[in-house]
Amino acid sequence: MIAFRSGLFLLCQIVLTPLYALLMLLSAPLWKAGPRYFSGAWCRVMIRLGTLLCGVRYTVEGWEHLPKEPCVVLAKHQSDWETMFFPAFFPPHSFVIKQELLSMPFFGWGMRLLDPIAIDRDQRREAYQQVRIQGEARLKAGLDVVIFPEGTRVPFGFRARYAPSGALLAAAAGVPVVPFAHDAGRLWKKNPLQRHPGTIRVRIGAPIATAGRDGADVIKEVEAWIEDQLEDWSGSAALPYTRRGKSPAGAALVTRPPRRHRLRIGEEEVQYSVARRARRRSIGLLVDHTGLTVAIPPWVTLGSVEQAIREQWPWVKKKLDHWRERSVPEAPQFRDGELLPWLGGTRRLRFSTTQLSLLPEENGVIEVDPGAGPVKFLVEEWYRAQALPLLRDRVAHFSGKLGVPMPRVQLSNALGRWGSCNSRGDIRLNWRLLKASPAEIDYVVAHEVAHLKHLNHSHDFWQLVGELYPEFEAASALLDRNDPLYRRF
Repeated sequence: MIAFRSGLFLLCQIVLTPLYALLMLLSAPLWKAGPRYFSGAWCRVMIRLGTLLCGVRYTVEGWEHLPKEPCVVLAKHQSDWETMFFPAFFPPHSFVIKQELLSMPFFGWGMRLLDPIAIDRDQRREAYQQVRIQGEARLKAGLDVVIFPEGTRVPFGFRARYAPSGALLAAAAGVPVVPFAHDAGRLWKKNPLQRHPGTIRVRIGAPIATAGRDGADVIKEVEAWIEDQLEDWSGSAALPYTRRGKSPAGAALVTRPPRRHRLRIGEEEVQYSVARRARRRSIGLLVDHTGLTVAIPPWVTLGSVEQAIREQWPWVKKKLDHWRERSVPEAPQFRDGELLPWLGGTRRLRFSTTQLSLLPEENGVIEVDPGAGPVKFLVEEWYRAQALPLLRDRVAHFSGKLGVPMPRVQLSNALGRWGSCNSRGDIRLNWRLLKASPAEIDYVVAHEVAHLKHLNHSHDFWQLVGELYPEFEAASALLDRNDPLYRRF
């Protein structure tokens, strides 16, 4: 009976979703509030149908806690139900969502009209920066920002790590955090044919002030409050959970090192780790001070990975031997007063009570505010802010020497290469080059600009690199020696 009633609900959802999505699209040019109005209407209809067809009711406590000014709402994510509850009954807001949702027919088309913050979860550093920048813009526009800090749907009775990005956003913007607890996952299962009758409990917590507080402390307070409500309802503490499944009861929520696989090639044994990437379309091999890492799409088997390693074994072995001969510098601790590499020299890291400031180079200081977020991230953000104008200037210099139009220049976060140039003439340069000397930077830029004429590494290509930058061989050797230093973070 549950499956039958859930099936009826699913059928209604399939029929009504395209209709409301079209209403959102058609209303957008004529009525600014139209998309939000029809989105909220669709959600209210779905929740009402859930009650009528599936017997899923709900109670809400704490409406009085919602502030009148914009805030950041941090909510437990257990099901689709709460994602409908927010547009149905909350003030105008912006969701932080995974960007794949925007490609869904009808649903994604309508979602684009609601000013979401769509992030790539595989690019954590870029995602944090995106939440910070776009989140502050949404708050200034008068919208609440709704974030699921666990980053994924977690079944009822389990808990995952709470990411601090939402709390850090609230602290940076000076707005309160509102915790949101519920037990929708107890009745509204992931399986669309499992909508069990009963009452979902929703509890909205009192706003948590963030002014002058560290984001990490705020997220701990939010996590404690939400998990306390769930423990109160269920009668037992939640078990740890990971995206791959449930951890054993009592297991620590810690980040484990990637599993090392072993492969024998001739008389040698090579160890490697596998990194599955949702957006990757081919097998990529990376060798650095940690060893061999193979980046693969989700569907690639270990057999295909081992075949790729065997096929590229001479190159892999050469790189592994190369790294074994190097001494790897210690990673920086990002402490106040620590020296960090900058344009072939060093700059001193200095903590301040001000926001991130871009100081003139002669000051010799990288100044960050530890209260604005993780120091490592703020330092990298500082490097990135400096990198693009400087690297664009060098690209303009060498493209002028080559007599070609200035190409499009973007920053890269790749761990395995310093730059790239594609068939469209777009150049990507690694922000970590700002740690290198001007000579090393000019070599990489000249190398990529030469690819605008020769998209290969032929004799003509290297001859052109020499014409653009005659000292390229010495600079290339220097970059190779300093590679471990520049890649420490």
